[in-house]
This record gives sequence, C-alpha cells and structure tokens, in this order.
Amino acid sequence: MPHSTPRKTSHTTPDTTPPTTTSPTIGEPPDHRRARALTGALAIAALVAALVALWQTQSTPLGGRAYCWGSWPEDEAPFRHGDRDRIADETPPGPGRLTGRCSLRWHGGRGSGAYEQRLDLRLGSGPREASERRSWLGELFGGGDTPLPDGLPGFTAAASGTGAIVLPESCDVDGRPSVVMLKSAKALPPATTGELLVQAANRATKATSCTTLPPLRLSHRPSPSTADHESCAIAGLPKAHGTGTGSPENSDFHSCAITGTAAAAGPTSWAARFTATARPRLVALFDGLTGDRPPAPGWRAHGSIDASGALVRADCGGRPTVFAMRSGPARTHTRLDDPREAFPLYVDAVAAHMGCAPLRAG
Repeated sequence: MPHSTPRKTSHTTPDTTPPTTTSPTIGEPPDHRRARALTGALAIAALVAALVALWQTQSTPLGGRAYCWGSWPEDEAPFRHGDRDRIADETPPGPGRLTGRCSLRWHGGRGSGAYEQRLDLRLGSGPREASERRSWLGELFGGGDTPLPDGLPGFTAAASGTGAIVLPESCDVDGRPSVVMLKSAKALPPATTGELLVQAANRATKATSCTTLPPLRLSHRPSPSTADHESCAIAGLPKAHGTGTGSPENSDFHSCAITGTAAAAGPTSWAARFTATARPRLVALFDGLTGDRPPAPGWRAHGSIDASGALVRADCGGRPTVFAMRSGPARTHTRLDDPREAFPLYVDAVAAHMGCAPLRAG
C-alpha cells in the first residue's frame, strides 16, 4: 500500500495543506524494492518454466498433442484412427544439446486384429573410437535397403520400418555427423518411415538451432524395393537369394543382402550385407575409418578387408564414395559371405555405376 509522508511545518504557523502521496518506488525503502524485484523475477521464471513444460509435453492451446519432440501430431502418421493408450517417454534436444530420445508406445485394433506398437527415436553422433564406430555403423546400415528420394542423406528398411537420416554439417558434434535414427517394433511402409524421419530431423534442427538451411522435404515417397536378384546381381558368386535395392544401377546408393537360401530374408536370416554410397553426408559418417593405405596391392582405394568385414573409400568421378560389407547372423562360411572373396566382386559390380574407374587391377 502507498504510505503518506507528512510535510514539515513551521513552529509558528500550522500547515493546513493535505498530505501528499509518494510514488511506490520513489522514496520506497530498499527492502521493499528488492522484494518487488524478486517477485517480478519469480513471476518471469514461472512463466518460462510453464512454457518449457508446455513445449516438452508438446501440448498446444489451440491444437492437439504432438509426440517425440513435437515431431508427430496425434492425428497424423504413424497413428491410425482408434489408436489408444499412447505413452511417450522423451528427452528433447535443445540449444547446444544435439542428443535426444523418445520411446512412444500405443495400442491399436480390436479383437484378433489388436496390436501394440512401439517407436524408438534417437538423435546422436555415435561413438568416437574407431572400432566402436564401425560396429555402430554396421548396425545403423544393417537394414537400410531403400534410399530416401531426392538424394536426401538417409534410408529406410522396407522389412522393418527402421531408418536413419543425417543432419547438415553445421549440426556435427566434434566432427561427427548427427543422426536421427528410428526403430519400429512393427514394420512400417518406407514412405511412412521416410516422412517420420524428415519430420523428426526438422524438429531436431529447429530445437537446437544448429542450421539455417531450409527444412528437409520429401518431394515424393520412397519406393519400397521389389528386387529379388540372385546373389545381389554380383557376378561370380554362387547362386543365392538376394534382397535390397537389387540391380546396382543407382548412381549414389546401393544396398543388398543375401541369405544363401531360397527362403525369404528376415531380420536374422541374412548371410552378408553390401552397401555403397556417394551421398556426401552418408559418406561423412565413415570419416577417419578407412586410413590412407589400400586394402590390398593393386587397389585404387583406401581401407581394409578381412574375414569379418570390409570398408573402403575411393574417388569416383570426383565424388568420395564408400563401399562396405559385413557378414551376418546366417553366415555360411563360404565364399558367398567371406569378405575376402565376395567384397572385391561386389565392388567390381557396383563401382562403374557409381562413376568409378576400375578400383582394382585384374
């Protein structure tokens, strides 16, 4: 409440002027001013905390909820009409923090058609140490057989709904590209996976302010692979069932897995997986892993080939290009999935389509 300060009066003439009211700040005791300032600061802090909580829960006053950092609105994919019991456990990325996670679970369907779905979303740059990073990349590319369209730096797995997309270079952490990774308990169409990845990547870059580039966009849907070529179209290998992008005629991304049997490939039934890419942000994932020596005499590339896997980097028409192979859980221990036998044949089959002059002699 404002308080009154009596005017000074003369000893001889009484002052009949009514008392004046002072300003609530001018002449206010210092303790009162500090209390008012503290109250204002606490009010601002409470407002900021409320806004942060509002953003983290991704609830908006004018619309519905959006899950996983605000990437996926509740009335759009991956949800279907009638989905229920949605639970999200998430840690969003933020300024200076290029890491994040989200586990999203829900139920759908009724009766015999009932199902439970779970999506795991991650943002990270992977391990620094070379051997750990190679293992991480092997898992990352383990099911990536459908490249995202328009040369976007990512891929999906048609069979499982997993996928990954790499953020722009300005979002790197200690020189390692930041990657948005998605895993799905139930298979998703590649088109759905691609949309979810792009939405999550755009949300991550907005939350972290790590780039000024325009948002990523899919101008058309990723096409699921229908290829079923014997031995992944690799001449010289024994006849075997192959799945993936099949014919190595893509100019910047190729992936294929072989099973060694006539049975359809499943998540654990592949004997070997081959990958080649010239998409710059995907190639950057392998920086520092191929060394500066050829894998064997006569090679025009840097890298290594051994019994467990192969990784080389070469110049293909002025574009850095990576070729990789790793053996899988259904390995036959024959030349079909021995990197020392199969990988050179794979490079021969794919390199020309990547714009490479021959990468090995003879």
